Amino acid sequence: MKKLVMLAMAMVLLLLAACSSDDSKAAGAEKAIEYPKQPIELIVPFAPGGSTDIGARILEKHLSKYLPGAQVVVVNKPGGSGTIAMSDLYNSKPDGYTLSLATHRATAMQPLYGKVKYGHDSFQPIAKVFGNQQVLVVRGDSQWKTFDEWLKYVKANPDEFTFAVSGGIGSGSHLPMAELEKLAGIKVKPVPFEGTPPAITALLGGHIQGAVLQPSDVKEMIESGELRAIFNAASVPVPYFPEVPLLIDKGYDIAYDSNTSLLAPKGVPQEIVEMLQEAVKKTMEDPEVIAEFEKVNLQIQLGDAAVVQKELDEENAKSKVILKELGLIE
Repeated sequence: MKKLVMLAMAMVLLLLAACSSDDSKAAGAEKAIEYPKQPIELIVPFAPGGSTDIGARILEKHLSKYLPGAQVVVVNKPGGSGTIAMSDLYNSKPDGYTLSLATHRATAMQPLYGKVKYGHDSFQPIAKVFGNQQVLVVRGDSQWKTFDEWLKYVKANPDEFTFAVSGGIGSGSHLPMAELEKLAGIKVKPVPFEGTPPAITALLGGHIQGAVLQPSDVKEMIESGELRAIFNAASVPVPYFPEVPLLIDKGYDIAYDSNTSLLAPKGVPQEIVEMLQEAVKKTMEDPEVIAEFEKVNLQIQLGDAAVVQKELDEENAKSKVILKELGLIE
């Protein structure tokens, strides 16, 4: 009889333990979806006013519609060709409350210089958001009306042409021209700026002669005649400026696209990653958001985490070869 009582008590204890375990699991599952419970910091690696910042402001405005309770706060952290912002993201707690809308160049290329702790695969991709091209622009009243006229001038006048690079020497906006220098046998002078707006101001003020910028940032100025696009350094034409010649079409194997994705620190719980991915997807498919991106001339290019990492891998591998060829890294 005593053995039966003890056996019964053991079974009761096992049942209680199982129930407690189930309750704990349920509580854990419930806790896992209690997100967000505080503001989400969205880091932008560049100064306010550029295309990355503009895209981030649209996300800041609309993401909460599909991520209930979210309060997104854009924080600009320019400097170091994006490395200041990406280092902050790398060192952030992986809880979903620190994200970055960053260019693939800032993420995949800068680690090659060996000055940062993060690598091109050190982050959790959430989604690819939009893409862009890069163009060399000059003032509308300049002497250069075509690529051929400009090329003839820089060949005849080495180190005379000055141009802005947003992000600094060795950044993604510098590399197309650095590679063109090598392939075309020219010499020009890059002038570093921390962001697009100050570069445009310097160009319009006549302090520099050109700038390598994303066309979305200067569309209205090109249309008004204030600025003129000389060449497109991307792999595809600018949708609204198809007449701007690609360097590829001019006989130079140079192609630099400018893609931007939402990234998080590695280690963010998968439930939060999936919540963010679903929210971003719905946000970017929202007709109001599509209209806002079209208004600011940004090209929505939604892609999943696998697409983002594939492009980061490719950007890193390509940049490594080019930077070595240019003597910028060993």
